[in-house]
Amino acid sequence: MAVLGVGEMAREISAEFGVAVHPKTLSDLFYFGHLNTTVCPIIGGRRLIPRHYKEQVVWALRRAGKLRSA
Repeated sequence: MAVLGVGEMAREISAEFGVAVHPKTLSDLFYFGHLNTTVCPIIGGRRLIPRHYKEQVVWALRRAGKLRSA
């Protein structure tokens, strides 16, 4: 299973959607319970996000008003 860190996921989404997504924005979504911390645990001080979870991250960003809906 391929996993990304918060910064890597933020860069990938930024490149795909042409909107700056900051790693702190993703961290806040986890902190406030908008994303599943069981699926994306912190290991060795890094939040590991499975690549297959990207759709849920994008959905949460849209709900938070950080990305426009398609």
